[in-house]
Amino acid sequence: DNFTSLSVGAGDWIEIEECKEENLTEWLLQRRSEGCVIVGVEQTSSSVPLLEYQFPENKPTVLLLGKEKEGIPVQFLDAVDMCVEIPQLGIIRSLNVHVSGAISIWEYTRQRIQSNKVDVS
Repeated sequence: DNFTSLSVGAGDWIEIEECKEENLTEWLLQRRSEGCVIVGVEQTSSSVPLLEYQFPENKPTVLLLGKEKEGIPVQFLDAVDMCVEIPQLGIIRSLNVHVSGAISIWEYTRQRIQSNKVDVS
């Protein structure tokens, strides 16, 4: 249950900050005031497909993931700048949170690689 317990020593390379749910709105607004863009991964009436969203190159991004089965609670949706969704085929339109997070982080990384902002060698 240790939040910072990550596999393969990722904690040595990735800055992790835990925020309790009761402090999340304040934390998100603080990140925005520091220049971050807040992107929620959620199916909403105004969300755009992940592959159509261009992550800003000149601002850091906070990726907000929801809870399993419930998604992002509405009070936190008010704090996001944009919602993206992962297009899916078939009847079930849901992915586990960790899968959605991994796909979204990969798309962010793919965009950085294509813009030559990340050295992959």
